[in-house]
Amino acid sequence: MLQKSLAIRRCAHLFVGCLLLITAATSARAQHDAEVYGVKIGMDVPTALETAFRNSGRPTGKEKPDGKKNEGKGNKDIRVLYKDLKEGSLQVVFAEGKVVKEIVMEYKKPLLNEDLRLPETTSTYGNSSGETRKDDRYSVGFTSDQKRERYWWRDEKTPAGYRVRIGFVSANLNKGGLASKEIVRKIVAVHPDDISMFVKSLASE
Repeated sequence: MLQKSLAIRRCAHLFVGCLLLITAATSARAQHDAEVYGVKIGMDVPTALETAFRNSGRPTGKEKPDGKKNEGKGNKDIRVLYKDLKEGSLQVVFAEGKVVKEIVMEYKKPLLNEDLRLPETTSTYGNSSGETRKDDRYSVGFTSDQKRERYWWRDEKTPAGYRVRIGFVSANLNKGGLASKEIVRKIVAVHPDDISMFVKSLASE
């Protein structure tokens, strides 16, 4: 009877362990989607705000963002901020105050590039050497010429013709240690070269 009880307990632990691994893998895959908390490029203001509130786990009474400011050309763009979310903080930028053009997630607890299967370099030769396959859709570089933060990015073309860029930013490399492997920020935004096309699409709506 004791042996049977121990066997059942081991099976239960194994099941829970497998379930946690599956959940972690699913969560890691979701990080690559061109959205954050379901908020996507092109969403109008009411839809984006409702989606952010509903999916971020904010309590009733905290429907509105914690901060708001105007920016961009002619101060027409609006950036809103949601603080102290479970995963970190969320910023959403509305082009001309109409639709989402940029989404930024600042992670409270950094992710690891290995968990997201981000490549170490733009070269994908490692994928044929028996190593854990990396996501070869991404290019690898830095956020600026100062090379203080690593940057992984890929582009998706939308039905409207403009491209959306999904990017991940590392911790400041001056920290040393695991900084080059820690992912502290996710950015989803209209491709820099397609901003004019995106803005023109707003005018036609």
